[in-house]
Order: sequence, then C-alpha cells, then structure tokens
Amino acid sequence: MKRCRCTESVAPLWKYVTKLKKAAVGGGNVTFRCNYCEKTFKGSYSRVKAHLLKLSNYGIQPCGKVGDEYLNEMQKLEDAYEESSRRLKKPKLGSLPSDSPSSPHLGPTLSSTATNSLIARIFYYAGLPFHFAKNPYWIEMIKFASNNNLAGYIPPGYNKLRTTLLHKEKVHIEKLLKSIKDTWKERYLSIVSDGWTDPQKRPLINFMATSKKGPLFIKSINGTKEYKDKHFISDLFLKVIGEVGHTHVVQVITDNASVMKATRSIVEAEYPHIFWSPCVVHTLNLALKNICAPKNSL
Repeated sequence: MKRCRCTESVAPLWKYVTKLKKAAVGGGNVTFRCNYCEKTFKGSYSRVKAHLLKLSNYGIQPCGKVGDEYLNEMQKLEDAYEESSRRLKKPKLGSLPSDSPSSPHLGPTLSSTATNSLIARIFYYAGLPFHFAKNPYWIEMIKFASNNNLAGYIPPGYNKLRTTLLHKEKVHIEKLLKSIKDTWKERYLSIVSDGWTDPQKRPLINFMATSKKGPLFIKSINGTKEYKDKHFISDLFLKVIGEVGHTHVVQVITDNASVMKATRSIVEAEYPHIFWSPCVVHTLNLALKNICAPKNSL
C-alpha cells in the first residue's frame, strides 16, 4: 500500500529515530539517526521500519541495539498502524450475484452460495489460475476459517505479507532445511545442475544438492545476456561448491553437453577430490533419440 506523505509522517516508528534534515528533493526522504545504535541513514519511512524491525532487502543494515522486548513493541505498533491505514483505504466492493445475499462481507450467517461467490471472485479479480484451488495450504486455510469463529478477523495486509510474515516464513524454512544441511558433514552430497527455459523465455541454470537425507534447492541463475562458455559455467559451479562447503561435495552431476565437459576439467583442477558424473537419464535420452531416429533410405 502506498501511503501519502501526511499519513507517513505520523507513522509510529518515527519516534524511535531523530530526523536531522529533509532531502532537498524527491521521495520524502530524510536524513535520520537511530536512537538506539546512533547511526545515521537517509531514506523514507520504509527504511526506518526495515532498520528497526531488522528486515532484509531494503538496502539498510538492521539495528544491532534493538532487543527482543523493544522489537516486539515496535512490531505491535507497526501492525496496528498498517491495520488502521487499511481501514481508511478500504476498497468499494461490488454486489454479489442475484442468488447470494447482497452484503459482500463475510459473516457468521453467510450462506455457502455467497461464500462460493466470494471465493470465485478472488480468483477472477486477481487472475489466479484455477488449479490454485488444489493448493493444500489454501484448502487448510478455508477449513480453519470455517471451523473457528473468526468474526472480526482482518487478514494481513500488503506490507505485512511482504515484510514480517515473509521474514518469519523464511526463518521457518531455514530451520526445516537445517536438518538436511547438518548431515552433509557426515554423509556428504552431490551437486546436480541443469538448464531450462522458463515461460518468460529466460535461460535458467538450476543448482540442487542431493544426499541420503533428500534433495535441497540451492539457487537458480538467470543466464540472459550471458555468454555461457566454460569459464562462465565453471565460475557458477565453483561458487556453489564454496557455498555448501567443498569438503562436503563428492560429485557433480550434469548433462553431457560439450561445455559441461570443458567445465569439468576446470572444477576438477580446483577440487581434485570431486568427480564428475554424466546424468544417466540424459544419456539414455540421447541414446533413444539416436535409435528411434528415422533412417535415410537409399
């Protein structure tokens, strides 16, 4: 949600910093000093919030002096502020189909027909693919809402979804993956990589780590505008191996493309203990293509 200058000026976390001076032009940016770490920064309220609430990807370092007690207090203030802003900017909703109650708001007496109409409208309005209805988390959310009295509940808004809730989910996922990563020191792992083209026609190179504990996605590299020679590819592999720890890697598995064969020599020169394995599925695919290819008749 984009806030106007007047609304942003009364945002609650401003009181935890000291405004030093306003920028000469543009964006409502100010120079401010954190009242906790006493470091000086420049930016809008979003950077103040990111600094104090320790949010990433905002181009500002988190405050190292804000403890959990103050962090929880600030988060409650920010949540209340965002909720208040949402109520002020509540959108006007259209009426439901004629066989549904006229009120567009969910309530304890809302019929299943009206509920279905509201759910369908979410899909149509947001352009959600219909197979999203099969999403297990969506189904669990609907079941939870129907089995619990959530009268008066307001779902999280735009800013909370992309900041604090996203950060919490990331931390949660990292905890789940830690059980896999902790086994790499004893059971070791293989790096698996392949390239593909996504629906936007971008050439992507994926990297995964696989071990007895299970596979784990590492990263995906966008190769658009890159010359994908042995130097570019080997640099990617060396970085990935360095990220997971070269002492934990026993092999690399790729297809049999010529650039991969050239990359192999570079990586093995750096890490002689890591051996290269061709993908069995890719090898069989090439063999079957050759066998099934039509023969030229004389």
